[in-house]
Amino acid sequence: MTLPKKILFAVLLLAGSCTKDFDPRQQGYPLIKTAAVTNIDEGGAQFNGQVTKAGTDPVIDFGFMYVERPDSLYKTVPDTFSVSMGNALENYFSMKVTHNLIRNLSYDVMAYATTDKKTVVGNAVIFKSRSTSPIQITSFSPDHVLDGDTLTIFGENFNRYGSDLVQIGTKLIIDALVYDNKSVTVTVPPTTQAGPVNVTVDAFYSKTNSDQLIIVNPTITSISPTHGSAGVLVTLKGRFSPNLGYDKILFNGIAGTVAGGGKDQIYVYVPQGLSGTASLTISVNGKTMTAVDTFLVE
Repeated sequence: MTLPKKILFAVLLLAGSCTKDFDPRQQGYPLIKTAAVTNIDEGGAQFNGQVTKAGTDPVIDFGFMYVERPDSLYKTVPDTFSVSMGNALENYFSMKVTHNLIRNLSYDVMAYATTDKKTVVGNAVIFKSRSTSPIQITSFSPDHVLDGDTLTIFGENFNRYGSDLVQIGTKLIIDALVYDNKSVTVTVPPTTQAGPVNVTVDAFYSKTNSDQLIIVNPTITSISPTHGSAGVLVTLKGRFSPNLGYDKILFNGIAGTVAGGGKDQIYVYVPQGLSGTASLTISVNGKTMTAVDTFLVE
């Protein structure tokens, strides 16, 4: 019996798709498995993973994710962390993790691998930490500040159940603006000198410090207008404190009244009792700078 042409074409198409050059089980992404956590000690824990099926697409990142198991005594939303091992994925991979661990807390660990199209995550493995990772400061934003600026301190293992105590120079800051286990944001307190200043973050169980924060001097870069009578409003550009109470603008040593502005520009009224050329000085809690340009009082 002769097969109808349409059925014959379908059979030939199916046969062609089942040649050795095509494997319907093949996929672009790999399959991975999370193995048991080992070497759990006071120095951290070793995470382990395994590739169970290689994919065809290049892996651009792989490593481990770990999540605090919810603890009803302290929080309802767990913290999630990740550690990358780069892109050279091997069949068996391991990493000693020492960061963001708290003693006696339990974690779910999952191996992961990422291609340009997909991230695959392995099964979860539970372990209980025997160590508390040391707190550390990693960076500041911005890293050059003036009194009154908003400063964010980034780091690891900050206090996750309440606000850290922050000390900048000799000034202790008790109330943080924003905080979590990776950062704390504060307002820079008055400081008497420019230059590097020591910053300490105290998470109660541990503390750390860094001298990489720089306190800058205030500056005046332009004056507009450059002449006028007493009482005229003058615009100054430069570097000022956003806390206008810290900014003192002196015309030949006589304070003008600051009317407003921010850290890049402020407005000040020319004081009474002046005549002729006046030099302008900005002072922020003892840190001073005299502008190159002058103001002519008419």
